[in-house]
Amino acid sequence: MSEAGNREQGTGNRGGMRVRLWFASMGARVRSWLRAMARRNRLEAEMEAELAFHLEQLTADLIRAGHAPAEAARRARIELGAVAVHKEAMRASLGLRLWDDLRADVRYALRTMAKDPGFTAVAALTLALGIGVNTAVFSVAEAALLRSWPAWEPERLVQIVSKTPQGAGDSISYPDFRDLCGQSRSLEGALAYARHAKILLLGSETRFVLDDVVSPNYFTVLGIQPEVGRTFGPENRTSGERTVVIGDSLWRSAFNADPSMVGKQIWLTGQSYTVIGVAPPHFRGLTRGAPTELWVSAPSEYPTQALADRNDREFEVLGRLRPGTTAAQAQIELDTIGHRLAEMYPANDKARDIVLVSEQERLRQALAPSLLLMAAVGIVLLICCANIAGLVLARSERRRGEIAVRLALGAGRFRLVRQLLTESALLAATGAALGLLLAYWLVGLQSALLPPAEVALGLDLRLDAPVLGYAAAITALAMLLFGFAPSLQAARTSLVPALKSDERAGRPVRRFTARNALVLGETALSVVLLTASGLVARSLIYSQRTNLGFDKQRSLVFLDVPPGIAGYDTERSRAFFQEAEARVASLPGVKRVSFARRVLLSDSGGGLAKRVAIPGVELPQGQLNIPIKFDSVAPSYFKTFGTQLLDGRDFTSADNSTGATVAIVNRTMASRFWPEKDAVGRHIVVEGKDCQVVGVVEDAKINTVHEAPEPYIYLSFAQFPSEEGTILAEIAGPTSSLAPAMRDAVRSLDQRLPVGVRTMHYLMQQAFWADRMSAGFIGALGLVGIFLGAVGLYGVLAYVVNRRRREIGIRIALGAGRKDVLRLVFGHGLRLAAIGTALGLVVSYAAMRLLSDLLYGVRPTDPLVFVCSTVVVILVALAASWLPARRAASVQPMQALRHE
Repeated sequence: MSEAGNREQGTGNRGGMRVRLWFASMGARVRSWLRAMARRNRLEAEMEAELAFHLEQLTADLIRAGHAPAEAARRARIELGAVAVHKEAMRASLGLRLWDDLRADVRYALRTMAKDPGFTAVAALTLALGIGVNTAVFSVAEAALLRSWPAWEPERLVQIVSKTPQGAGDSISYPDFRDLCGQSRSLEGALAYARHAKILLLGSETRFVLDDVVSPNYFTVLGIQPEVGRTFGPENRTSGERTVVIGDSLWRSAFNADPSMVGKQIWLTGQSYTVIGVAPPHFRGLTRGAPTELWVSAPSEYPTQALADRNDREFEVLGRLRPGTTAAQAQIELDTIGHRLAEMYPANDKARDIVLVSEQERLRQALAPSLLLMAAVGIVLLICCANIAGLVLARSERRRGEIAVRLALGAGRFRLVRQLLTESALLAATGAALGLLLAYWLVGLQSALLPPAEVALGLDLRLDAPVLGYAAAITALAMLLFGFAPSLQAARTSLVPALKSDERAGRPVRRFTARNALVLGETALSVVLLTASGLVARSLIYSQRTNLGFDKQRSLVFLDVPPGIAGYDTERSRAFFQEAEARVASLPGVKRVSFARRVLLSDSGGGLAKRVAIPGVELPQGQLNIPIKFDSVAPSYFKTFGTQLLDGRDFTSADNSTGATVAIVNRTMASRFWPEKDAVGRHIVVEGKDCQVVGVVEDAKINTVHEAPEPYIYLSFAQFPSEEGTILAEIAGPTSSLAPAMRDAVRSLDQRLPVGVRTMHYLMQQAFWADRMSAGFIGALGLVGIFLGAVGLYGVLAYVVNRRRREIGIRIALGAGRKDVLRLVFGHGLRLAAIGTALGLVVSYAAMRLLSDLLYGVRPTDPLVFVCSTVVVILVALAASWLPARRAASVQPMQALRHE
């Protein structure tokens, strides 16, 4: 190694040694301080004894030198010096002085807060609002996006998805999952799960429950131990017995936490299952927002041929990396496996990639929406801090005399800043405590804010360690934001002017002060929130006016029936729905009836697709067929639902199992695959069946209101029957009056079958729930922001009027009229509002692009919203200025001058 290298290495070693020595020294000091604090009383007694011993020794020495005992004692005390000073020096050396000073600062701060309860209450409640809202929203972001997988060593878990040439993520078939498990060496294990819903029979009642169909090693890979019983094992791979692990919440709510539940039989969707275990309370499955209530094993749930179908891509896959294996290394191996599967099964896996998403990558992807969510409520916290900072500044002005006296008596400016920061810290702690109570209450509102559903929904919200840590962090940040600058400004008080005049004099009235700057910031942030609220509100209005592909104003009732749970096969199910349709149609008040496999925009099933080949059309990447979403519907479905037929014909009773197989496509599919030809009369191959296109209908929303149009196929229910379906009935009167009779008519065919009842109103509530929640959330923040901004502006103007009372009195005495005084105050308020609004519009123009994913049909720079935000802020500024202006106009010159 060269000499330069040796010097560099030596320098690095010395630097590292200094760091280690510093940490060792700090550790020793902390340990010494902790020991001193733990033995405080003993140390005080030892100090007293040591000082008494030294005094006795000095006195004895003086007596031996010939002094009288009294004189010797006096001289000894003089020579030893002040005992209190020695004690303070010894306490300082042990680190106890800092603790004593802190206790004194806290006691003084508590007395100061108690002397001004109005200021304390307003500041604490304002801060509680900001901290409480931020904590509640962070708990949502943490539970929905940032929380790790509920498993042992979650950092080693990776998601495994199949990606199409179009770049969209897709689930994985069970055979591909088994091949992946058998061929991978970088994974310690992999699990598969698919979300389903079942109907649990409880006596004569039924209940919808969410279940996961899982691979037998599901709980083993996650490292989850059951609370009661056992989980799935190797025997579930071949055993024909249907077994189930139930969740803790279902165990308690449906079975009263029966400790002997293991080994008992329960009925799920017409099948008997043996309970083998109960999951622990903290485990609610892997799907966030929709907790799993029970788990069933895939090999015992599906027949062997179903689990061998590579077209059925319904399983989500998680893998666990081997210790020491990186995600990049595992991805290289998965690429090889993916290419191998594509060569072996080109009809199913050609042009598909297997992609690994590590836990770090998942958290990185979740960071952007989390930051956007927290930025919205962070603005509210900033406005709250600005308001409190304004209050603290005004309070510091009133305490200038007190601060000047303390400085004159010898208090150091650093000591004074520490005292004022202690007061701010206590205020922040009070606000944080109240904020946590507010957050707890807000978290409890989750059930009232969830969309309507027949199954249990909800995030696992809790004020756990990460949430409390976040609350502590924003509390400390808030304390620095509203306490640090006012403390420094107060410590810079000039002694002579402050001691010679009262608290309103001694400092010239400036045109632009820190309080004005705070109001400008509040106003700008309020404009940002108002603009965001306006954009989301306009987006909601636009969404509600969107053509959904059916008539949402119709008075429709939907009857969801699953004949398959009673053992009906597809043929019996088809006959059941035809008979049910006839019985419902015979009821008075029913105008039209049809049925379908599912209803658009309903809870589930919208993602189901069939592999479709299109003769004469070249598919992307040379694929032989592509997945296209579908629905099976009966004649009159489009008329009942209000979907417009654009070309061709509707399904008829002749489109049955003995007739030619037919299909109806939507406008997007017709224009994409036959852009210059008539789609009617064309042929497509749906999973091996040749179908003739007999009609084209308008595009309809399948899963969400905001989705882009995509190809969609409607098949005849008689030719593609299902063991579950929904009966649609258009009625003449209110839906509530006829729904019970319709349900009874369907159940009269088979009392074993549960019948779920929904209405068009219910369907629209579900469809627009996300938009309404976004508009309500951001709108509430906008209202809070503009209210706090108005309070801040009012506080500044009230303070200015109070400071300039003498000036206003002189103006009135010299002939100024009421309008002149009103103009003076209103002008000051409007100038602040105008400058703050201009700043806010500039920030909004740049920041609103972040909301583009939440907006539908509205540009992030919509001029109407920006103009409306400006008008609202100016009107609010006028309202906030009115009371201070009226107070200024009512000033009596003689009283103002005499008071001065």
